[in-house]
Amino acid sequence: MKSMGERRIVMLPGPTSVDPAVLRAMSRQIEPHSHPAFIDKYKNVLEKLRKLIRTDGQVFAFAGSGTFSQEVGVANFVEPGDKVLCLVNGFFSGRFVDMVKRRGGIPKVLEVPFGEGFTAEMVRKALKGAGFKAVTATHVETSSGVVNPIDEIGEVVREEGALFIVDTVASLGGMEVRQDEWGINVNCACTQKCLGAPPGVSIVSLDKEAMEVLRKRETPASTFYGDLKGWLPVIEDPYNNYRSTHPVSLIYALEEALNQIFAEGLKKRYRRHKIIAEAFRKAMKAIGLKILAKPGYESSTVTAVLYPEKCSIDDVEFRKEVERRKILIAYGYGPLRGKSFRVGHMGSVTANDMLSTISAIEAALKKFGYKFRYGAGVTAAQKVLEKLR
Repeated sequence: MKSMGERRIVMLPGPTSVDPAVLRAMSRQIEPHSHPAFIDKYKNVLEKLRKLIRTDGQVFAFAGSGTFSQEVGVANFVEPGDKVLCLVNGFFSGRFVDMVKRRGGIPKVLEVPFGEGFTAEMVRKALKGAGFKAVTATHVETSSGVVNPIDEIGEVVREEGALFIVDTVASLGGMEVRQDEWGINVNCACTQKCLGAPPGVSIVSLDKEAMEVLRKRETPASTFYGDLKGWLPVIEDPYNNYRSTHPVSLIYALEEALNQIFAEGLKKRYRRHKIIAEAFRKAMKAIGLKILAKPGYESSTVTAVLYPEKCSIDDVEFRKEVERRKILIAYGYGPLRGKSFRVGHMGSVTANDMLSTISAIEAALKKFGYKFRYGAGVTAAQKVLEKLR
């Protein structure tokens, strides 16, 4: 059994490490969710999220996960018979297809190979005159480490008059998200990745256009708990309305995590994520490993790395070997399960965390007999990380 004081560096693409101050905030005595003291905190959290997401619309936050926020986004805006264009470039973007079907919608899949992203022109061709009500996409596809140009795609979706439903689960708080400017009508996120808070809070934000669509909807959403129209009175006047008990302790934690994000400064935070991601990619290339994401589509928050072809490496044993050095990394997804691993560099991850991770990966590769210049990865990363000084 691991001791409470034993520290492991969590380099997963979620859940991520949680700062001690965030944990302390979560451990405070619980106030009733209907008490003015809690409601004031809740409203403060919504306002900070609105500022982070860059929207003048409405933010909702309730108990749930990133999956639930995706589902809420679909359930409130897709009705039976609605045609939806689903941009699929990995596991998480692919789940939108099933969610649309379950609501009676008609999904059309526009898919690119695993490790690739979309262009605005691809989306334009698929949308042209096809009468789609909505388009779904992920900003960062966690399974592949690919970031899609949501700003460019959003412009096309807006021109074609469709609603744009976007999963920013693996980007919000680690990469810039500008909901209103980018034409994101429905933004789906959660707390346990770049925000650096514990799992358990779903975040859904609607721009003004989506709010208008929501208010005009006549049929109830296919979920009671996630019915945003039902939540609206609670969000607009939480002192006098009730729908369900809020995850009080998690809201305390989220408030502290958001305080830390704004204390660091968004520009500085996004730059830190970008440089640490660049350092990791340079390190992997320096030791001869390939990055799954195609050039120009690399995320600042998660990277998928292919195992070397000329060396037999068991994925489970490799990750165990890395964990022996107190570093947690993730398995690969989809068609590359067992042939790749993923490293999350999001939230509170530091340059030292990344150097320790690269060192552990090098040591594990060496143990499996992979031939490379030992230490080359760490050296390459250090050169990039100098930018943070």
